[in-house]
Amino acid sequence: MDSSNGYSSSEIKSGFFVLITIIMLLVLTFVVGGYFKKGANELKIQFGYLNGLSDSAPVYYAGREVGKVDKIQVVPGEPRPVMVTVKVSKEVYVREDSVAYIDTLGMMGEKFIEISVGSQNAPAMGAGKVIRGIDPIPMHVLIRKMNDLADEVAQMTESLNPLLKTTNDIVSGNKEEISKSISNLHEVTANLRDMTADLKLHPWRLIRKGS
Repeated sequence: MDSSNGYSSSEIKSGFFVLITIIMLLVLTFVVGGYFKKGANELKIQFGYLNGLSDSAPVYYAGREVGKVDKIQVVPGEPRPVMVTVKVSKEVYVREDSVAYIDTLGMMGEKFIEISVGSQNAPAMGAGKVIRGIDPIPMHVLIRKMNDLADEVAQMTESLNPLLKTTNDIVSGNKEEISKSISNLHEVTANLRDMTADLKLHPWRLIRKGS
């Protein structure tokens, strides 16, 4: 057989393997792209801040992945200008009070959208309505709030210092009187305890005293 006109068995096997690999890659591409997800629902969610949410980010419902982010648009002039379009499976049942929020997935910090189930008695959300998105808190806002809280604690501590000093002065200047009061209180408590114990053993004494 002329080697210039034919292929060896190893070359045929290699070509077949490459062909199978290309087919598998195409199948995965179509599946990931949602081409085989027939009947997927399109939902819109409105946010004011995304905190790094990207296109094709996963979408979860009741803790289960049900779709992907399809498109992110900025709507000029809106108070909450970010409109996120997601495509999810038909099993997702969105109610009127369902909300969506952005969370972080795993150690890698990948952002995803979680759609809440909503209240059991709430009706289904009508077609064309937009789900209300709960904006994540930006890191700089958290840092600012922590700094403000630290300043408030410092101011509170500073305002309490004169009161603590006054209390300490009162205690220091009246240690003898306070000690006597505590001793008297202990004595009264002991007397009451002894009297109660005696009345338990001799209850008729209470009747005699009353008469």
